Amino acid sequence: MNHGFLKNNINGVTFLSVPSFDATGLCMTCFSTRIGGVSSPPLGSMNLGFGRGDARENVVTNYRRLGDAAGFDAMSLVAFSQVHKNDVCVAAASDAGEAFLPEKRKFDAVITDTPKLPIATYHADCVPIFLLDPINRAAGVAHAGWRGTAAKTPAAAIERMQKSFGSDPSKLLAAIGPSIGMCCFETDGDVPSAMKDAFGDAAEEFITSHANGKFHISLPSLNALTLRDAGIPDANITLADECTCCKNDFYWSHRATGGVRGTMAAIIMLKGETAE
Repeated sequence: MNHGFLKNNINGVTFLSVPSFDATGLCMTCFSTRIGGVSSPPLGSMNLGFGRGDARENVVTNYRRLGDAAGFDAMSLVAFSQVHKNDVCVAAASDAGEAFLPEKRKFDAVITDTPKLPIATYHADCVPIFLLDPINRAAGVAHAGWRGTAAKTPAAAIERMQKSFGSDPSKLLAAIGPSIGMCCFETDGDVPSAMKDAFGDAAEEFITSHANGKFHISLPSLNALTLRDAGIPDANITLADECTCCKNDFYWSHRATGGVRGTMAAIIMLKGETAE
């Protein structure tokens, strides 16, 4: 397994990218941070969520700034309302710009083989998972909170890539971005119960119990387990190894801020020519 995302700062905008993906030359990867936008406190400064109480013009400007820095057309971004399930959208050119619609469809993962079409999921502690098929030139991104982790949303995205693009899981690259870590994700008993139902005894390694009746759970590790079970080799998986809650001055964290926070995006875009 590989460890660490690359931190980039371009024109004052700070974002992360996935080195193993970028090395293929086939795609652009971007995980936004709190740094480089125009939003005012408590949403300062790079907020990408329209539903967080920010002025719409600020959010649009933030998208444009991020797109200019990372290298994608912000106004073509495809993203959806997320409902903590495992439904997957296969995005086409006709979906460009859905991120900016007032009423978006509901998906927690999106995949595409359309070049120059940026696709995204939203995050503020939940786990972002990037996927790349370098053989068939397809990409995906998934959002997994604890419910999505139990529902194995990344596996649903991989299965859809197999059906839609002929992807071979053993050839896929995967990356798990910054999210709340085991250090900070304290839960009641319903969450470990859901993980044991989903993963069986394999979940035990990633759950610790405490005398106060609470539990700590590693969502990144459980999603890595899902990726491996779906057929992706361990050597093809990259972990960011950063906790959004611990580093809440750099990342947005729902838990650290009590919900008074902005939104980050995990974005991937295939390079190449668009279809005529």
